[in-house]
Amino acid sequence: MDDFLLMLDRVLIDEGKALSNKSRYDILTALSKGKKTILQIAKETGLSQMTVRFHLKTLIEAGLVRKSNACRTGGAGRPGAFYELSKSLMMVSFPPRQYMLLSYILLAALKESLGELQAKAVLYGFGKRLGQSFRMRVERTFMEDNEQTTEKFVQHLVDTCFKKIGIIAEAVKNSDREILIKFYNCPFEEVARNYAGLICEGFENGFYDGLYMNCKNFTWKKTKSMIRGDEYCEHMLLLTSGDNKKTLHENNINNQKGVKFLMPR
Repeated sequence: MDDFLLMLDRVLIDEGKALSNKSRYDILTALSKGKKTILQIAKETGLSQMTVRFHLKTLIEAGLVRKSNACRTGGAGRPGAFYELSKSLMMVSFPPRQYMLLSYILLAALKESLGELQAKAVLYGFGKRLGQSFRMRVERTFMEDNEQTTEKFVQHLVDTCFKKIGIIAEAVKNSDREILIKFYNCPFEEVARNYAGLICEGFENGFYDGLYMNCKNFTWKKTKSMIRGDEYCEHMLLLTSGDNKKTLHENNINNQKGVKFLMPR
């Protein structure tokens, strides 16, 4: 697992260079939550409208953003336009490198060789170990924080873990006992739509079980899923009492059971 994590770090660093400009990253983050006008992007990012226009031109030329139908914003003059993330998958190289095809080949071979249930179990186990490794990284940064609360730990998950692997996530305190984590994108979306059982129910469930283990008592469950037609994926973290370390994954999106874990004190 250590060798795999070192390789993963190198891949993520290389991919991050393409979006190293903070302004463009902030614009893409804003658009990941839905289409917006230039004025709306400027308000959310704190950038001037002129700066937003400049970076949108670059992002459109790169194929990352597209301009959609004009809309009325309530003011005088020409209708404004909406901007949204491109739905097309960007994998530009020459000669072409067929990484997506390789993903399909490997998953198909795994499913054919082991059967879907066993293949799902293998991916769940690997995902869980990977999630545990990421959790240890999050814990190291969390222990340096002066305010060691549940909300702070969840924010460290968003900033240290999810952002690093390309997930645009947002933590929202829903009540004194509930924290919602909204995931506005999926880095495995194209593959997951063809192999939802292996990716969503196997690898991702294992990853989040591993990530959420050994943290302060609360259960977690999926409440929304893009694969099931929702606008975004969502996890509900429900604060509980007691001292139960038992891990029990959500097999059904409507199931009320969850994963128990302890947060570092």
